[in-house]
Amino acid sequence: MVTGTREYDLFGPWVDEVRTEDEVPRLYRRHPLDLAAARLVLKVPRDIARRDARPDMDLYDHLVALEPSCLTVLSRSAGAGGYVVRQVAYGDVVAIEDVVTLLDARVRVHARDGEVVTMTYNGADRGHPGRLVEQLRVLAMERSADGEVAAAPGVPTLLDQHALGLDDIGIVNAHRAVAAARPALQAVAWHPRQVVRPGGGGVSAAARSVTHALRPMTVHAALVALDDDTVEVFDRVGLARGRSPVHTQARRLVAREALTEVRVEPHPVYPTVRVVTLVAGQARLTLPVPAGSSTERALAGLRAP
Repeated sequence: MVTGTREYDLFGPWVDEVRTEDEVPRLYRRHPLDLAAARLVLKVPRDIARRDARPDMDLYDHLVALEPSCLTVLSRSAGAGGYVVRQVAYGDVVAIEDVVTLLDARVRVHARDGEVVTMTYNGADRGHPGRLVEQLRVLAMERSADGEVAAAPGVPTLLDQHALGLDDIGIVNAHRAVAAARPALQAVAWHPRQVVRPGGGGVSAAARSVTHALRPMTVHAALVALDDDTVEVFDRVGLARGRSPVHTQARRLVAREALTEVRVEPHPVYPTVRVVTLVAGQARLTLPVPAGSSTERALAGLRAP
């Protein structure tokens, strides 16, 4: 029996901050959570239309809390009235990804042991998820709050908006927005999108060439930025086939001191592409980049401090 309708009355597609006990979705109220001690608590709604919501439904997919020592994510499970608890200590967070494709968005937090904790949200509402990513970065990756990194000689702090072409101004602006608050985060490498062709010969190569002409493969633009604590990559989808517009935009962060290895391998199909894998414990972030590009050199040259 539903004893109140406040949760239903306030339900909408946006991520909300939780400040008081009565703002905690009722599904999660039995979980011990000290709101006063938490740095940030967010509730993430289910991906349903307002007209499909009912007062008796559990209307929030996630409750996310930056607690004093760890990230806690409570996620609604398929069974009625159940939820799953996932926690990652800040010292074990090695990478964060925030990936948005129109309304489909997700934050993925990579732990040193390879576990990935995921929070899905509506991509039309970037404000609170962006706060979550930035505050988690500070708690998990930032070693000091002072000391700026000087830009590499000849490398501008902020790129010209058109440095990656008209189609990828959004990538440049994404970096600019972060660097405005963190001037130590310097853009050190970037590449524009480019069409790539499969290698090999023979009859199969001819068939691949026809397919490629109809639906070309593109390695999409990316920008690499560094400060003392993090590697940040602003990109889209890496490799994508076809001529349709790509609306994905991503920000990927890796803790520099957590890096244990950087692998650079040739792509098995496209000879002008290199696959860069950033290894942090058991976590892996894989990024296809143009062979010989400044992004390949910058990522390949990374070493843990």
